[in-house]
Amino acid sequence: MKNKIAEIRALIENKVLHPYLLQYIEKPHIDEDKLLLLVSTMEGLGLTDKEMKNYALTVMLVQIALDIHEHVSNKQTHSGLKARQLTVLAGDYYSGLYYKHLAESDDILMIRSLSKGIKEVNEHKTFLYQQEFDSIGALLNSLKMVEAALFSKLSDYFGRSAWTTFSGNFLLLKRLLKERSEYIEYGKSPFFDALFALSDKSVCRGESDLKQILLQKLDQQLFLLEQEMKKKLDSLIDMNDSFKERLEELFSQIKILVEEG
Repeated sequence: MKNKIAEIRALIENKVLHPYLLQYIEKPHIDEDKLLLLVSTMEGLGLTDKEMKNYALTVMLVQIALDIHEHVSNKQTHSGLKARQLTVLAGDYYSGLYYKHLAESDDILMIRSLSKGIKEVNEHKTFLYQQEFDSIGALLNSLKMVEAALFSKLSDYFGRSAWTTFSGNFLLLKRLLKERSEYIEYGKSPFFDALFALSDKSVCRGESDLKQILLQKLDQQLFLLEQEMKKKLDSLIDMNDSFKERLEELFSQIKILVEEG
């Protein structure tokens, strides 16, 4: 499994590490967990090695393009403006690579599926920044859609409904842990801003009290998500050892948070 992941990662890097763009933008992030999830979802389908690499490369190119567009710099200096313009172009470039790659494979149904996923990701990113949610459940659903819509479309495409549900929870769990870490370090994130808007401010005695309440809300959701995922593990009879090990690492992080809380 590790060798297969390394091979696909090398293919992705060969596509996205454009020397000129890398002079002005950050090196595109290749999420190892999402790559592991993709390969794990496709295991046992009877796909050839070439087909599996092709699908994984396609989805990761889309993911990288979406990530690039999300992290456009807002600096207004001349050099900052150029970097911002090139970052936008880089996202478009990676999107173009995805369409070119799929067109060459002549897989029209996959193009349609991923196009729907891209639309859903962008819609829910907008919802997150508008912060107009009526419940924590709606907020978490939007966060899950941003993280998992592409991967859900892939598993649906292959008729892997159990993986569709599990992928969404797995990627939401990862995102929540990331949001928690960034909130503790920087004191702000779009997710926590939305969570704050849903909170009862009257019970807070100050900023530190509010921060603790928001973290407790998130930790509660992490715990509930972990329990839900553990109940579904038995339905994924073909889950490989690499994915199981990664799950245990994430569950261990939550256990530490619960014990500290």
